[in-house]
Amino acid sequence: MDEFKKKLAANLHDFTCQELTELADEIRQFLILQISKTGGHIGANLGTIELTLALHSVFNSPQEPLLFDTGHTGYTHKLLTDRIHLFDSLNSYGGMNRFLTPKESEHDLIEASHAGTALSLGLGLAKARYLEGNEAPVVSIIGDAALAEGSSMEALNHAAVENTNLIIVLNDNGYAISPGFGAFFEAFKDQPARAKSIFEGMGYQYLGPVDGHNIDETRKLLKLAKNSSKTPIVHLKTIKGKGWYPANNNPYRHHYSPPYDTTTGDPVGIGVQKNNTYPDIVGRLVQKTMEENERIVCLTPSTLYATGLSSVFEKFPSRCIDPGMQEQHTLTLAVGLALSGMLPIVAYQSTFLQRAFHQLIHDVCFTNLPMIILSTRSGFSGYDNPTHHGIYDISYMRAIPNLTIYYPKDKNELETMFNNIVADPRGPVVIMMPYGSVEDFGAVSDENILKPEEVFVGTDIVFITVGNKFKAAKEAALSLGAGLVNIRQLKPLPEVELVEVVQKYKKVVTIEEGILDGGLGSAVAAMLFDNKLKVSLLRLGLPSAFIEPGSNEELCKLYGLDSNGILESIESFWP
Repeated sequence: MDEFKKKLAANLHDFTCQELTELADEIRQFLILQISKTGGHIGANLGTIELTLALHSVFNSPQEPLLFDTGHTGYTHKLLTDRIHLFDSLNSYGGMNRFLTPKESEHDLIEASHAGTALSLGLGLAKARYLEGNEAPVVSIIGDAALAEGSSMEALNHAAVENTNLIIVLNDNGYAISPGFGAFFEAFKDQPARAKSIFEGMGYQYLGPVDGHNIDETRKLLKLAKNSSKTPIVHLKTIKGKGWYPANNNPYRHHYSPPYDTTTGDPVGIGVQKNNTYPDIVGRLVQKTMEENERIVCLTPSTLYATGLSSVFEKFPSRCIDPGMQEQHTLTLAVGLALSGMLPIVAYQSTFLQRAFHQLIHDVCFTNLPMIILSTRSGFSGYDNPTHHGIYDISYMRAIPNLTIYYPKDKNELETMFNNIVADPRGPVVIMMPYGSVEDFGAVSDENILKPEEVFVGTDIVFITVGNKFKAAKEAALSLGAGLVNIRQLKPLPEVELVEVVQKYKKVVTIEEGILDGGLGSAVAAMLFDNKLKVSLLRLGLPSAFIEPGSNEELCKLYGLDSNGILESIESFWP
């Protein structure tokens, strides 16, 4: 290990191609073994080892910045920038970031955790340097699937006509998270002449394609790019999961994996019970519904693995669409389908739905056609990144006209809500679902599913809560002898029914796993004021901030949103 660390710390400019190739083999074995213990983006990183070694042997980071689009391919970059000691802490609170972050190293200029950003960021940085007279190149490394993102295409249109030292490295592995899709994917796959024609027609110098695992060929192209008089695009063909057999038999080439067996790739020690997550329930519901109704279509932007829809897409390929990492396009595409009388079911991870905010307002809600948007990972979402938490959903969606928002507390409410909407679709509906295993609090009534559920009747104080905070609120209410109300419909808020319940109490506590600005607590506060109810209100939730990665249990404890934290806040507020 000491010899390995010395190689990582050495100046790679002095290495021969053979020495770099040997180091690549050592890094690959280190990552396979290391990530098997902690979990992580193993497939994504195995495909960029040689590419990253070539970059560091040609460019001088951080003076010649390397901007990785999304950052889930940054493990080799971390090893080469003095962070091997952090790998044991990956996927633990306060540990190594899953992506790239300036908090860890001066070699990371941005918090790279979403796709489609590196070209715009790189062009802006390169333009600023040009204006300052700084001729050092800026390198944006982007995956082929991220190239089709709306912002990437806008940057691609712009960068070709700017006189800057931007270098674009295209990491073409045929995958987004799901397998590749679309015209770029087809052009890059087997037709290099088409790729050359596309980019040279736009005014770029096109270099490649070459095998991105061949360090000698990759270095040659990068050196040519460094001396180019035009903005160059270096096209590298890579293999996601390169050098690890289990990736060959995985539909996403082990893009991300929890801790695994290094021989088989099978997960080990999984805490969440298999087939007992919200995406699992969603997959079964959508499949049954599509079997019964031929007017239903299903869409998701490259997140089949996280939204439970893999089997649905296999069974109904003609009515299922995965357009790749194109969150904005997916929503407006769904509106087009709805215009013809189809009922679109669109599945997102919460963090990616944020990227389609404009389309949600202008296209979906303004058009006001029936559509079901299934948003998973609302609230805290584990160890990904501050940008991945779905803690802003309630606040930003409550402001949009024509939108109905549901948040079930368990699988029974989810099933009932979903089936009711499908049976009588009216306008756009979002169903929010949390990260983690599914709860089961017993059967629910179809007729009353949208009304507030008065679970307990108290004497002095009542809790109003929603979705994934129901369990903690229930525990705290039982301990305190408080009333408990479960809100199933966040927008429009069922004010008449809520006022009827709340006016029986002197104290009201709202509990939500989201920011307080504009959230459930704000809605209840406005309701109390508008109806002139003389009660004392305590709002429990999160500050308007970017919350650090962590398990849901760790973060709920830290921010006082577990049952003990709720009780402590109440005691402090009403001593």
